Amino acid sequence: MKEIVGELRKNYERGFGFLFQQVEDASDKVWVAKAGKFAYWQHLYHAFVCVDFFILPAGKEMDLGPSTREVAMFAELPGKPLSKEVIHEFGKKKKAEADAWLNALKDEDLPKKHEGASLRRNMEVTVGMTLSNMIAHNFYHVGCNDTTLRENGHPGVY
Repeated sequence: MKEIVGELRKNYERGFGFLFQQVEDASDKVWVAKAGKFAYWQHLYHAFVCVDFFILPAGKEMDLGPSTREVAMFAELPGKPLSKEVIHEFGKKKKAEADAWLNALKDEDLPKKHEGASLRRNMEVTVGMTLSNMIAHNFYHVGCNDTTLRENGHPGVY
């Protein structure tokens, strides 16, 4: 049965759609503008890297793709931004991996412990909480970047 997973998937798809729309909608000026202390593009890169934080099983290393852990986790802002094309392609890869994880979920999996996420968070979390957290995390970064879009004269995506 996948009724609950199917309902959660609607917001999952919506959030990823907004992230990809933000890649497309950003002008060159917005791409490097700050959303808080970090660049617009870095929020997108971080959201895509963090897919692994949420879905990977225990013992697997996160795929940082085109940059470093420090850049992905907001420990530093590099002088040169990653390009829209690089971020978009990396995002497509991470979404495909998240899709495969989600496609395998059944409603009865949701209350089970997610071993990988539990280890990374240093607390016990369920598969359902992990999915919910990934959705919320994506929307948080959509919100950060929507503020930057609006502050630079563009409409937000959300």
